[in-house]
Amino acid sequence: MSKHTNFKHHKMAGHDAEGLKNFWEKIIQEQTKQREGEESRLSKSALNKLRHEWTQRLEGRAKQVQAHVKRQKEQMRLLSIETLPSTDKTAA
Repeated sequence: MSKHTNFKHHKMAGHDAEGLKNFWEKIIQEQTKQREGEESRLSKSALNKLRHEWTQRLEGRAKQVQAHVKRQKEQMRLLSIETLPSTDKTAA
């Protein structure tokens, strides 16, 4: 009797396991469809293109500012050299 009861229980557990498997597979399929739909929507969105364009603009602007600062420092260095008193005694 004990074996018969265990067999039925095992059969019932197998059915439950199959049902749970099917349930979760359905849930996974639905979530996969939602994720793919979201990825498709995002790929069609102009937002990524705009972000890329703005990033390029900001990088270009940062390079311009760095070049300007570098030129100013170079000019200041040249000016400071020109304003030094001459040590050449023959020029006086």
